[in-house]
Amino acid sequence: MRLFLDFDGTIATNDVGDELFRTFGDFERLHGELLRGDYNVAEYYRRSAASLTDVTDERFDAFLTSQDLDSGAAALITWATREGIPTVVVSDGFDRYIEPLLQREGVRSLVDLACNTLTPSSEGFRPEFPGATESCSCFCASCKRNALLMRSAMDDVMIYVGDGRSDACAVEFCDVVFAKGILAASCTERGIPHHPYRTLTDVMMILQAKLRDGSLRPRRQARLARQRAVATE
Repeated sequence: MRLFLDFDGTIATNDVGDELFRTFGDFERLHGELLRGDYNVAEYYRRSAASLTDVTDERFDAFLTSQDLDSGAAALITWATREGIPTVVVSDGFDRYIEPLLQREGVRSLVDLACNTLTPSSEGFRPEFPGATESCSCFCASCKRNALLMRSAMDDVMIYVGDGRSDACAVEFCDVVFAKGILAASCTERGIPHHPYRTLTDVMMILQAKLRDGSLRPRRQARLARQRAVATE
């Protein structure tokens, strides 16, 4: 078994990336242009990073302090570690805020992290997308599908928890899905079985029950999708 957790809107109670660009950049205009289809997610991130101003260490630390994480996040990750279930935080957000927030919760050392990077440079901030791929057209700069497949064996039971557009591709390849918000609506529309949830405490309780009764099993359609994706890559 492997547990994959989205960050923005899942581990974090809101989208920290959006809040970062809203606080220090030109979020409203650029995000509107993204949703209108003027450019892809990677280009949106490049333009948003270029718009960041006055991100001093003091202001950034204050920004991080104002961000809340799901009250059940640390407990879920700690429980999974104790049960021998490897946990991966898979995000189309950025290491610059994900790393310190996981560290604040005391769980950074318990998870693998797959995300974009945001690096200060002489021209401002430079985003990079280690998981970018041309074989998928999902609403991501770094494809979450590839992050999952690179960290899993074909016969693993893959558990995914998410909430948004960037998770819609990944859940097609997972056996057990927890979804809320936009992701839940997308799963319903596409016929992907999923568990609704409000908090990560809900997720942990359901997983604990499933582990006890032996119902954490592979989903045939997810396994077939993984086989097709591996062949395509």
